[in-house]
Amino acid sequence: MEITVSRDNSIPLHLQLLNAVRHRILSAEWPAGSRIPSEHAFQQSLGISRSTIRQALRAAEAEGLIESVPGKGSFVCQAPASQGPPPLIGFVIPYFRSSFDSQLLSGAESVAKAKGYRVIFCNSERRLQEEDRQLQLLVQDRVAGIIIWPVMSDNPHRLLFRLAAQGISLSLMDRSFPGLETDLVLCDNYGGAYAATQHLIALGHRRIAFLGRSYLHLLPIAERWQGYRQAMQEAGLESLAPLLVGIPQEMSTDYALRTYTDASGEDIPQIRRYLASSAGITAIFAMNDLMALAVLKAANLMGIQVPQKLSVVGFDDLDFVSQLEVPLTTVAQDPFALGQQAATLLFDRVEHRTSQPRRVILPTHLVVRASTAPADSLSQMIP
Repeated sequence: MEITVSRDNSIPLHLQLLNAVRHRILSAEWPAGSRIPSEHAFQQSLGISRSTIRQALRAAEAEGLIESVPGKGSFVCQAPASQGPPPLIGFVIPYFRSSFDSQLLSGAESVAKAKGYRVIFCNSERRLQEEDRQLQLLVQDRVAGIIIWPVMSDNPHRLLFRLAAQGISLSLMDRSFPGLETDLVLCDNYGGAYAATQHLIALGHRRIAFLGRSYLHLLPIAERWQGYRQAMQEAGLESLAPLLVGIPQEMSTDYALRTYTDASGEDIPQIRRYLASSAGITAIFAMNDLMALAVLKAANLMGIQVPQKLSVVGFDDLDFVSQLEVPLTTVAQDPFALGQQAATLLFDRVEHRTSQPRRVILPTHLVVRASTAPADSLSQMIP
């Protein structure tokens, strides 16, 4: 049985199983009339409870995918030929590891359900090859369209470009790439970064660093870098060269939390060296909350008090940053609204209500917590 579920996934186990069952039926991997694995087989293979399995199978039955025959088991329903293609859309993101990711899916599902569609969700594992494979499977599943948060890659031969050229309805979340003409929804990265930097300037900080990774060209990060630079310029301050640390790869939530708890990875030593050699830096604006975690850990290891000697701001407002020992000041975006808007754009295209690709920017807002404080030139200087 080639079905897997993960307890590390932010999606509930029964929904993961339902999604897998749905995919195998709609792709005809489990043909009409065939018997699906028993509850006992699912339990032995997946290591999850019978109640979780029953919850998933009841949902599949409610969708008309399977039917239970007393004493014989559950079977794939025989769909009438007049029924036509199943009302489905695909949803692909790099990982399901936090409430942010599940809120994206929930937002998209809220629109899909109102339209009478079901959602097949996929995890590309931050790998282009896996993204291409999942997209191909969704096309085989005859989805009406696909919502996707693409993995970071400059490969012009990725399947996403070919699907767009073929006229497949696509709606992108958070990022796009040069030459990819599709609908796009993202948060106001520029405005959020501008507000975060202005907040630090208003607190009296003058030497403010921007922390990121080497992919400053990636659309949302490029806009955050521009927002930082604009705020600094308008205040008559010098925009410092960006502090780029770590490997040239997207940081996962798992990696960031390990870095924060264990001081592992390349980010911490690089940030420590920067703090030790950069006299006068009193504040850091990190490109996202995960990078801000690394700053908090590096500062703690060096005995630099946050915010007394260093103010730190992140971006995203992930659910756990308000519960840190020093709650993080950050720029909040609304993942539910982002998923909801991406689905709205997709259905507008599926229903032929739009022709030219559209770009929708959703508002952000600054959430001030304990990681920022007024600058004091006598006490704030990093030794």
